[in-house]
Amino acid sequence: MKYSKVGLSASLIGAGMANPAAAQTNVTIYGVVDTFMTNIHATGVPSVTRMDASGLYPSRLGFKGNEDLGAGLKANFVLESGFNSQDGSQADSNRLFNRQSWVGLSSQWGEFRLGRQNTPQFYMNGKFDAFGGTTQASGWNNMFGATLRVDNAIGIFSPDMNGFKVQGLFGRGAIAGGTPLPEVSGNNNLHMAAEYEKGAFYAGINYEEISNTALAYKAKRTAVGTSYRINDQWKVFAAIDREIATDNSIDSNLYSVSALYSFTPVSSLAFGYAATRDHVTGKGHGNAVEPSVLYRYMLSKRTTLYSGYSHLKQQDNRNSFVLGGAAVVQSAARVASVPGGTINGVQLGIVHFF
Repeated sequence: MKYSKVGLSASLIGAGMANPAAAQTNVTIYGVVDTFMTNIHATGVPSVTRMDASGLYPSRLGFKGNEDLGAGLKANFVLESGFNSQDGSQADSNRLFNRQSWVGLSSQWGEFRLGRQNTPQFYMNGKFDAFGGTTQASGWNNMFGATLRVDNAIGIFSPDMNGFKVQGLFGRGAIAGGTPLPEVSGNNNLHMAAEYEKGAFYAGINYEEISNTALAYKAKRTAVGTSYRINDQWKVFAAIDREIATDNSIDSNLYSVSALYSFTPVSSLAFGYAATRDHVTGKGHGNAVEPSVLYRYMLSKRTTLYSGYSHLKQQDNRNSFVLGGAAVVQSAARVASVPGGTINGVQLGIVHFF
């Protein structure tokens, strides 16, 4: 997407300092405004119709910048705040920059970051799924429970090595709660990923281990996905996920296949099918399936209309899935059915980038 840019000289930023730097800092102010109407009908629950935010992309305001330190070394930062565009409220009332807040260094050898960061699972979601890993129509999004951001994190990113890249993220959380099992060593997040992209082909794999004092177990998840552009009109996607808990309360797989058909460069239809299968009797997430469709029409490079339909069928009394979105947090838009019920949802929205 194309962002508005503001160039700020370091001498202006450092006005009043004894030795202002001679280098120039480039700062970009950017954002997304995404608002939609939705109707959701779930088994055993009255139908809900309302306006909400962040259906296709998370509504946000961000600042990012870099300073050239010489010899190919740069200092970088990102500060990003999510908001609910339907009413102007913050997406997270407890913090200003809830989406990202990090600073780091980069060179030809890769990048190093410190702070609140997106995980490899977040980055790869959209590459595994014709729906972009968002909207109510994405079964991969609705049933994939990976951690999307980590506080107090150290991030390491390799350069692009002829299409191959790796990344790692280690975070120390700050969550208070109960006493963990012996194998759960405090608040730790470990994320690793590798991906390859060349021409029309993409493949990626990521792994995470999550433990904190609010959990009585360590959660482990592996996801593998691929996509291939057949021609100018067709692109196909497939992904599989395995989630387990060290106390044996969770052992499940999530499968997803989807395709994107482009009628024209500005008009496209995504359709797909996702299914989760739980292998622990009487525990875990339960089984569910979701076929969906999503239509997108670009009015311009910055403005897109979208409309989708979702049919999430839960298959036993353990289910607690909802139709989500990119960053939908409003409770009325996340209606759960009675256990084993069906959730049908339609949405119509508009998103603008600046």
